[in-house]
Order: sequence, then structure tokens, then C-alpha cells
Amino acid sequence: MKIAYIRNSRLKQENSVYTQKQLIHDFCNTNHITLDKIIIDEGISGSGDKTNKREGYLWVIEQIENGNVDILIVISISRWGRNLGEIYKSVELMDKHNTKFYSLKENIQTDSIYGRFTINLLSSLYEMELGLISERVSDTLKVKKENGKVYSKTPYGYDRDGKDLIENQKEKRLLRKMVSLKNKGFSYRDISKYLLRNRHKNKSGGKWTRENVYSVLKTYLNNEKITLQFC
Repeated sequence: MKIAYIRNSRLKQENSVYTQKQLIHDFCNTNHITLDKIIIDEGISGSGDKTNKREGYLWVIEQIENGNVDILIVISISRWGRNLGEIYKSVELMDKHNTKFYSLKENIQTDSIYGRFTINLLSSLYEMELGLISERVSDTLKVKKENGKVYSKTPYGYDRDGKDLIENQKEKRLLRKMVSLKNKGFSYRDISKYLLRNRHKNKSGGKWTRENVYSVLKTYLNNEKITLQFC
């Protein structure tokens, strides 16, 4: 199928459905393309959180996944979507299923050299966006950690007081005992058996396992900047 997709956010938007139809028909006439369907999402935002409400968009994606779309035409990339990750993934999907994507405003045709360049550019921008998000999250966690704020699940040795972490002295003593056992040559499994024999519970109230001991000790040693004397 050869499909045109049209969307506008407001019913009285300047770039109306009628205008988009006319521009697409002009393009098709010039390039000898006969459309099979025009899919319209009218009065719906293109933002990522509104995607599930865009029935036309979801139908087109499904048809692409099924290998039923030869050509997809839109007026501009912004009419197709506004989330960079979503746009890139959809264009990648089209590439996988041999769907040619034409965006008239940006003069993008994915079967051309410039079109391939655009896909690569979208990929690079998407990777950069993911990297920036990851960096922001990392910076936020670092600041919270340095200021004694809760930045993940409450670590063993601490209790949560709102957004603050306060030391749990009983758990801290047990952590120091675990470090002492490890320094004496106990394996993580040996330490878990010791904890079970002495009826100690983990943070969630369950039984200690080798994996629990390893994870808790690793976090504790990193936070306290302690180095094991013997491994």
C-alpha cells in the first residue's frame, strides 16, 4: 500500500487537514504516485504520551510491521511525531520492512542518499539524547547520594526518613561483622550461612543468600570507601 498520514493538534490549526491533503496530492501527482489510503489523526497531539490515542498512527505502524506499506508520505516529521526516540525507531522499522518514507517539508526520501544520511543523523541524535538523559540521571543520583538523600532502594545499613537516609545502627554492626568475616577468608556463601544460623534477616525480611551478601557488601564497601584486607 501507498499511504499518506496526516495529523493536526487542533481542529482549527493553521496547517489544516485540507492543506496537508492538497500538498500531498500535488506531490503524488508530480511523482506519479497513486495513494491507496489517507490516514488522519485530527485534533491529537504528536507528543510521546499521546501516541496511544493516535489510532491512525498505530494502524500505520501495524501495517508497516506486517510488511503492507510500500510508501508512507507525511507533510513534515513533526506531523509524524515529536519525540525523537519514537521518530527514529519508527523510521528504523520502515527501513527494516522496506517502507519508503517521504517527508515533504524537509525534502526527505529514505530511498535517496540524503534520506539515508537523515536516518543516520536521527540515529546519532537519538543516541545523544539517551546519553544526555543518562548523564542527567547520574548527576542527580550523585548529588542525592552526596547529600544523604534517598537515591535508589534504601540500602542495607540505613532507614528512610522522607527523602533522607538515616543510619540503622543494628544493620551497620552486622555489616561490619560481615566485612570482618570476609577478611578472615569466609566466602559470600559462608557468610550467608552464618547469617542464617544466627537468624539474621535481610532488608526485606527474607533469608540471606550468597547474592544478597555480595550485593550488600559491594554497596557498603563502595559507599564507605572500605577495602577488604583479604579476599
